[in-house]
Amino acid sequence: MARILSNQELQALVAEWRSAGLSIGFTCGAFDLLHAGHADYLARGRAQCDRLIVAVNSDESVRSYKGALRPIVAEAHRLRLVAALACVDAVTLMHDRRPARLLELLKPDFYIKGGDYAEGSLRSAPVVEAYGGKTIVIPVEYSISTSAILKRAGDIALHAEPEQLPPRSHPRIVFLDRDGTILEQVHFLRDPSKVKLIAGVGVSLRRLQDAGLLLVVITNQQGIGLGYFDYDDFLAVNSEMFRQLSAHGVRISRIYFCPHSLADQCACRKPGTRLIERALEYFGANANDCFFLGDSESDMETATRAGCKGILVTATKPLGQAVDLILGVQEQP
Repeated sequence: MARILSNQELQALVAEWRSAGLSIGFTCGAFDLLHAGHADYLARGRAQCDRLIVAVNSDESVRSYKGALRPIVAEAHRLRLVAALACVDAVTLMHDRRPARLLELLKPDFYIKGGDYAEGSLRSAPVVEAYGGKTIVIPVEYSISTSAILKRAGDIALHAEPEQLPPRSHPRIVFLDRDGTILEQVHFLRDPSKVKLIAGVGVSLRRLQDAGLLLVVITNQQGIGLGYFDYDDFLAVNSEMFRQLSAHGVRISRIYFCPHSLADQCACRKPGTRLIERALEYFGANANDCFFLGDSESDMETATRAGCKGILVTATKPLGQAVDLILGVQEQP
C-alpha cells in the first residue's frame, strides 16, 4: 500500500531507498479525475524503477493553471486515490505548479512524465540533468482526458432520462437462425466483407416487423469456442448485418448466441432450448405465440422442444413463404 507523506517525510524515505540501492522514479500531476490513461502511464513508469513517487498538485496549484473552477476533486481525495494504486510507492502533495523544488529536494533517478512531450521539451528536465538524473516520457496509450470526461458528463447532464414504457403484454416473437436463414452461408463467418443478406430477407423481415412481431436471432457460433474467430469478429459480422438490414428499415430486437462447441455439451447450443428460454423470459412472451424460422432440422427440433411453431426455410421454400404462413396464422380468428 502506497503511503501519503509530507515532503520532509518523503525525503527521509528516499534516503532509505537510496541506501538500499533502489532506483527511484518521480512523476507529478493534478490527477483530478483518475482515469485509464493515468493508471497506464503510472504502471509503465513504475516498470522503469524500483520505487515510484507521485506528487499530486494541491488545489491551489491546480487553480493556478487550470482555472478558478478546478479541481473537481479535492486534494485529500486525489491523494487517497493515487495512493491506492498498486504501482505507486509513495504520494506527496505538491504546492508549486512545477516540480523543480521537489526534484531538487529528492533527486530521483528518473523524472517520468506521460504524454506527447519530446524529452528535451520538459521545463524541469534541466533540473534533473543537473544532478545526473534522467527524464523518461511515457507515450499516450489511451485516448482519454479529464477534460473529455467532463465534456461527456456535461453532455449527458443535458439529456432528460427517457420515459420507461410499460412492457408489452405477451409480445409475439419470430426467432431467426442467422447463417443460412438471414445471411448467405459462409463457413465460420468472421469477415464483415463477406456478409450478404439472402435475397428477399430484408423485405420479408420488414413485413413481420410491420405486423408487430419482434425479431430475435438465435445462433450457434461454435467457431468462437473452437478458436476460429473471437467475440470481436462475431460482433463485427453482426454490425454489418444490422447495417444491411437497416437499409430495409429492419431492427433486430436482440441476439442470443452460443459460443460453445459440441464437445462442451451445454444447454444453450441448438437444439438445446436455453437461448429461447432466456428470450421468452426477457420479453415476457409465451412460446406457443412465437415462431422459429431456420434452415436446419436442428432449428426445427429446437422449436419443438421450446414449444414454438417451427418453419423450415429452404431454397424451394424461402423466407418470404414462411412469412406468408406466419401472417396467415395471425389473421385466423
